[in-house]
Formats: sequence, structure tokens, C-alpha cells
Amino acid sequence: MTPTETPATKKLSERRSYRRLLGGIVVVAVLSNLVLRYLDYRVAAELVYLLGAVGFVAVGYGTSVSLFDERDVAIEQRTSQLTVSVSAVVLILGASTARLLSATGFYDVPTIVWGALYGYVAVFVTFVASFLWVRSRR
Repeated sequence: MTPTETPATKKLSERRSYRRLLGGIVVVAVLSNLVLRYLDYRVAAELVYLLGAVGFVAVGYGTSVSLFDERDVAIEQRTSQLTVSVSAVVLILGASTARLLSATGFYDVPTIVWGALYGYVAVFVTFVASFLWVRSRR
């Protein structure tokens, strides 16, 4: 008995292949970047990394099949919610702790910590801007 390939299984097989290709491109680009930076070929490292990004976009948008389905969207939404929630806790507790330590003179918080906290603020500003933009498009 020979297996029959239906259009649905062909589509799933194609999706799996392209997603593996995307993963391979990312892994090769990142590892190549790290190795080339270690060998002190900084320009080549960045060029290989950017070439990987171009390859990723080319495969992602150049396929005739959708690479992500509703399950992937649901996972991404839940992951985003968890990330925003954890980041909010880190920002609230981290900023309050840093301000209290500085105000009491107990500890002088390094500039790099303040920069990291402002980075968290930038993430939330980006989130709010994205949220408003998406909401206005509906």
C-alpha cells in the first residue's frame, strides 16, 4: 500500500521544511557571526549576520505557503502577554528599588542600571505605540 499525499499533508510538509530552513538560517548566521567576531573579523561577521537576516526575510515572504497558523498566533500572543507582564514587574520593582537606594544614600546605583531601566521604559513606549496603531487599524 502506498501512502497518499493529500494537499493538506503536502502543505504541512512544506510549512515544516520552510520553518526548518528559517531556523537553520538563524542558527548559521548567529554562529558564523560569533565565530567571525572571535577571530576578529568584525565587518565580515556583521555582513554574514545581515545576509542571514536577508535570507530569513526572503524565505519568510517568498514562500507560497503560510509558515504560521492560528496555533502559532495563539502561542505568540500568550508569550507576548507573559513577556509584558514580567517586564512590568521588573521595571516597577527595579525602578523603585533603584530610586529608594539612591534617595537613602544606601547605594549609588550605577549608570548602566539606569540605562537598563530606561531600556525597559522604551520597550513599554514601543508596546503602547504598537497597541494604539493596531487598535486604530481595526
